[in-house]
Amino acid sequence: MESLFIVPPSGGQGHASPIVTGQHIAKATVNYAPQQRATDAARWLRGELSIKPTVALAARTFNVSVPLITEARERLEQRERAKHLAALSDNAVERIVREVGVERVWRVVDKLTSPELPLVAAE
Repeated sequence: MESLFIVPPSGGQGHASPIVTGQHIAKATVNYAPQQRATDAARWLRGELSIKPTVALAARTFNVSVPLITEARERLEQRERAKHLAALSDNAVERIVREVGVERVWRVVDKLTSPELPLVAAE
């Protein structure tokens, strides 16, 4: 029996091995016999099958909570956005400031640089 998850190679771009979603593996019961699951598991261990994990699978694999993964994911995405923004030329920044307006930029700069102190009632 041939695997249910064979994906044709992408013509030299990307993965050459088949890709299976973790969700599909978790929910597949019909037409996915234990022997085929074992074969796919062996192919995965040999690097011949790629698994696109779900958050739940990643949480179980790394023994962490889903919210912790979500927070880490957001931090990584923020870093990627920051790298992209750091790559902007001065001309690009100037165009953005002209487009949104200097006053708006100053309001944002003021907001970002203002300390968030707890308000204490005067005695």
